[in-house]
Amino acid sequence: MTTFPPTVDRPSPGRPDTPVIPGATPRRVLMVSADIGGGHHATGRALQERVLELWPGSQVRWLDTLDVMGPGVGAAFRRIYITNVEVTPWLYEFFYASLWRYPWLARASKAFTGSWAGRRLAAQVETFDPDLIISTYPLGSAGLAWLRRHRGLGVPIGAWVSDFAPHPFWVYPQLDLNLVVHPRAVPLADAAAPGAPIAVCAPPVLRRFHPGDRDDARRRLGLDPTRYVVVVACGSFGFGAVEEAVRGLCTLGDPVHVVVVCAQNRRLVERLNRLRVPPDRLTVLGWVDDMPALLRAADLLVTNAGGATALEAWVTGTPMLMYRPIAAHGTANAALMTACGLTQTCRNLPDLVRRVRWAQQVAAARPHPGPDDGCLDELGLLALAATAATPPSTAAPTPTAGPTAAANPGATTAPAHTTSPVGTASRGTDTGRSTGRVVGPPAGRSVGPRRRRPPPSWPLRAQDAFFLHVQSATVAQQIGAVLELGPRPDGRAVGRDDIVELLRRRLPALTTLRRRLSGRGRLRRPGWVIDPAVDPADHVDEYHAPPEDGEAGADSAINAFWSQPLAMHRPLWRILLVTGLAEGRTRLAVKLHHSLGDGLSVIGTLQRLLDPDTTEPAGGAGPAGPGARANRPDGTSRRTDHRDPGPDPSPRDDHRPTRPAAAEPAPRKPAPGSRVRALAGLARTGVRRGNLVVRGLARLASAGRAPRTAVNRPLTGPGRALVVTSLSTDDLRRVARESGAHLSELMCSLVAEALDRTYRPRTTSSRLRAMFAVSMDPRSRGRTHGNWTGAVALDLPLGRLSRRQRLAMVRDQLRRSVASGQPVAATLVMRAMGALPFPVHGMLARRVYNSRFMNVIVSYMSGGNPRPQRLAGAPVRRVTPVVALADGVPIGVGILRWGRTTHVGVLLDESLADTGPAFVAALRTAVAELCADRVAADRAPAA
Repeated sequence: MTTFPPTVDRPSPGRPDTPVIPGATPRRVLMVSADIGGGHHATGRALQERVLELWPGSQVRWLDTLDVMGPGVGAAFRRIYITNVEVTPWLYEFFYASLWRYPWLARASKAFTGSWAGRRLAAQVETFDPDLIISTYPLGSAGLAWLRRHRGLGVPIGAWVSDFAPHPFWVYPQLDLNLVVHPRAVPLADAAAPGAPIAVCAPPVLRRFHPGDRDDARRRLGLDPTRYVVVVACGSFGFGAVEEAVRGLCTLGDPVHVVVVCAQNRRLVERLNRLRVPPDRLTVLGWVDDMPALLRAADLLVTNAGGATALEAWVTGTPMLMYRPIAAHGTANAALMTACGLTQTCRNLPDLVRRVRWAQQVAAARPHPGPDDGCLDELGLLALAATAATPPSTAAPTPTAGPTAAANPGATTAPAHTTSPVGTASRGTDTGRSTGRVVGPPAGRSVGPRRRRPPPSWPLRAQDAFFLHVQSATVAQQIGAVLELGPRPDGRAVGRDDIVELLRRRLPALTTLRRRLSGRGRLRRPGWVIDPAVDPADHVDEYHAPPEDGEAGADSAINAFWSQPLAMHRPLWRILLVTGLAEGRTRLAVKLHHSLGDGLSVIGTLQRLLDPDTTEPAGGAGPAGPGARANRPDGTSRRTDHRDPGPDPSPRDDHRPTRPAAAEPAPRKPAPGSRVRALAGLARTGVRRGNLVVRGLARLASAGRAPRTAVNRPLTGPGRALVVTSLSTDDLRRVARESGAHLSELMCSLVAEALDRTYRPRTTSSRLRAMFAVSMDPRSRGRTHGNWTGAVALDLPLGRLSRRQRLAMVRDQLRRSVASGQPVAATLVMRAMGALPFPVHGMLARRVYNSRFMNVIVSYMSGGNPRPQRLAGAPVRRVTPVVALADGVPIGVGILRWGRTTHVGVLLDESLADTGPAFVAALRTAVAELCADRVAADRAPAA
């Protein structure tokens, strides 16, 4: 097998780079594809390339639909596909034709596969929490359409048809856009799914595919520039009468040089090598990495499917011939491309030889590299993103049933998703450029029959619904942060209009801030719907502190802000901007309902509103923002234990490799016994996991109740008081390192000492039970939505203990709890409770989440070591976390390690407001004494 030397692709002359959208928010994009032929992945790679150009720093997560559908499904579907094409093409053709001839068969087949794929895709979608979904595989599109229809999946969904001619399995009315590559394909798509929104985009291929200098490409590949080069490429499987075509082309004589791309078909490589044709007339290749250069070097392409290879040749400007197209979709692609004048179809070998001779003699003109008129810009991605900002008139929210919504969130109703009207997708909100025409249903009319039952919504996870149950009139379950901002570069303080404008630009990519509760019946958990018409001005308030009040006035305004519960009939978040402070400073308080997410979700949401501060060096106190790292837009740490609860997706998960596994040569067969060893490994993992759960449940059961103290008593009102402080992370790290502890363990011991100094007269117990959150999220979770934490019952030691003793006790207890599986067991219990009817779930949640089992709430979060950031142009100087309280639990301590500073926010019930300054002073004193002890210990050996 011959291989070409590696080459470096050169940029297309005269082709401008895609402009980056000013202020664009990095996206979380879910790429739904499949490893069944190379065309689906090839289309996905082209779309990923444009996503990263349009929205730098975006995260692109790839899903293989067939793998998600179940073990062995991918291998089975690939075997069926290969058998149908190579052995029983008549059966494949019969099924394909029947889909067009019998609409009921198409509907039934799409419903079955959609239900199958959709149910399996649901968990993946929920875990990653995308704000844009791209499908390049029909069964993936079917599953997403099922999720839209049955669970109200409200983020923009687009399906890109990687075939030239669409068929019924490609097009779905429930999706926001169905993209085809030629205007003549629109009638076919419309016939496949009447009423579906259909648009035309340029062929989705990588930018490396473009017209170029033929002689230069041949020199780079080592091909003779004087010969007539015919490239034979028939997809990643090398289907069809390839060997027959090569035998005929080799009879044309010396001027013709045949280059065959066999891709993954190694048997085809061996058969062609046995032809014993001189290498200057026949070159047999396996997988080709530099296909763009090979197509530019070719005088003619011979193919048989009309998929990704044909689209790449079309964009490159290489003339094509179709020889004996493969059954079903290959025949349809060839027919439509021939009707469009892009190729000619040869049904037998003499016809192929005759047409190649004719093309050699007349030097056939290269086709125009792709359509320009009537196509959406940037492969339709801007049009798809624009569907997230539907005008308010198209989706008016349904009003709720009065003030009882806070106590009964299930009473809220709202439309799950309104299909984009004509023209909505044609407005590129990011650039303002025209994005083409969309064929779809009339404006303001939903696709499909009207429903009498409530519109579909995405069911809340049990862990999220838990915090709806434990909310009451006196205990609002709302979490958030308070940011301190400096003046803008022009010296002006940030104003409300600046915040509203920032949110208006970023909201289409922030689905967390557009989620609204919707009822699903009395016995079922409520669901989320994505509100397409959120007005940021309705969620942002401003308080101007009078000069005579100063900082005290700002503190009072923020305390009042945290004392007011959120309205449950609209998206569950609110912002307060406090202006009028000295030196142009402002404070920004942000709160979200706990059902939307945990503390990490709040920080992740804030980070997507930030921009990197390029005027200051990296390593400051500002949080990581969208542009901090390409693979990790939020720039946070990857540590996975209780030290740093909140790992981000790994770089391998964020961005698919340039060439996915489907595009690589066929893997070797597994070694004998490898499957048995894999199953044995899975069994051992299952046993360890089960053992961990059993030990965790036992530890939970043996923990018992929290001690009774005078501090814990029923909260009589919603009033709250917030006190904040900041500590040096470097000092804390040095002390923790010398003590053999993690930073989270040190902070818990410091909180215990501050509690002892502040509230010791009010309790006779030697301990206080803290509910300490430990992250249990997978590496692929969405950082802006959902509660993914387990809980540890941590007994904080009080009384006359040295600081070293207290730290050792906290450290050992916390490590034993995590190692014994207590967080895993707590998560399992919460999920099991969610399987009960909604009223029963609520009753159990209220019985366990109160002062019977905890005295104080402590949360530790890490923001890594980010670079300085700005919000609406103002530098971020401090970010203080705020946690929610519980029934009878009046103290909540939130700790956030952010760069070189660790910020602490203590939320107190108004009955303990007078103890806030004392608690903060005790905490700072404990840190100072620890540092002094360390300095004294360092000086002792020298003395």
